[in-house]
Amino acid sequence: MPSISLFEPRNVAQAPPRKPNLFIVGAPKCGTTAWVEYLRTHPDIYFPNSKEDCFFALDLPKFRFIHTEAEYSKLFVESGSAKIVGEASAMYLFSEAAAKAIRDYNADAKILIFLREQEEFLPSLHNQYLREFSEEIGGFETAWKLSGKRPAKTIPPACLEPRTLDYAAMGRFSEQVGRYLAAFSAEQVRVVRFHDWIADPRAAYLEILDFLGLDDDGRSEFPRINQGVTYRSRRLVRFIFFPPLFVRKVARLIKRLTGLQGLKIYPAVKKAADLLSAPGYKNEIGQKVREEIRRYYAKDNWLLEEQLCAQQMGKTEQQTTTGISPSDRWKVKSENRKQA
Repeated sequence: MPSISLFEPRNVAQAPPRKPNLFIVGAPKCGTTAWVEYLRTHPDIYFPNSKEDCFFALDLPKFRFIHTEAEYSKLFVESGSAKIVGEASAMYLFSEAAAKAIRDYNADAKILIFLREQEEFLPSLHNQYLREFSEEIGGFETAWKLSGKRPAKTIPPACLEPRTLDYAAMGRFSEQVGRYLAAFSAEQVRVVRFHDWIADPRAAYLEILDFLGLDDDGRSEFPRINQGVTYRSRRLVRFIFFPPLFVRKVARLIKRLTGLQGLKIYPAVKKAADLLSAPGYKNEIGQKVREEIRRYYAKDNWLLEEQLCAQQMGKTEQQTTTGISPSDRWKVKSENRKQA
């Protein structure tokens, strides 16, 4: 990938703006939105209202809603004296460029990663894509089997990056987490499992505060945030969000005749979509598909655990004293399982 510079020359006489020192990098549908909300109320933590700006995801240009360092710095002008200034973009984990770009920007930053079992993560992600109209294949099993080989005609116009519809790639956490473990020291990266924090959010909160070097503020309530929902009628919601051309022309004419040109209608559109939403997923995946996904990621998850164990032990290389790499140890483990 060609080298891209994010940073602009500054007037040396100016005091540099505060840089975020905490990045919540993903994965999507694993609790990132909830944890921004939980953490932002702490008196020593600041998060901007904006989320998912993806400034450092250089290889995902259509996800980047901010393109210059000057724009990016404006997100944090109200951070005041907060000890922790945070930024959250869930696609940073999938991005192949973000880890290095974040390190180049602030080598002392801390990284929070939230993960979830792939057999739960991927259907939830698929449901989110359906809700955003960046996916049009309604059945998850069909979309899963097309991973890495999607025909161009199945990529919806609203999809910002076709690679994100490669569900198999989206779930390969070992390589995604590995980029951050390679870019930052072991003390700077913390991985939190979805089921662990759901089971005991207070304990997870205390663990994260300890990771950030902050005192407990006594928070004990952790309401459910960003619950998975589905549309009762995607056809009707699609009509609301993406009306035909003749409808848009009529609407513009009415606004012009009534003097309402400056009226923002998005809040009303979103409210209508919310009224047409229901909690949960319309199509739950079967046990057979769940087991297929578990088998597919067995090696990847094992390699991830090896990386995290090496991180905990403070190792810089993922090798034992025998010199066998994690990948080779997986092969030995698989052969032993076959012989058992």
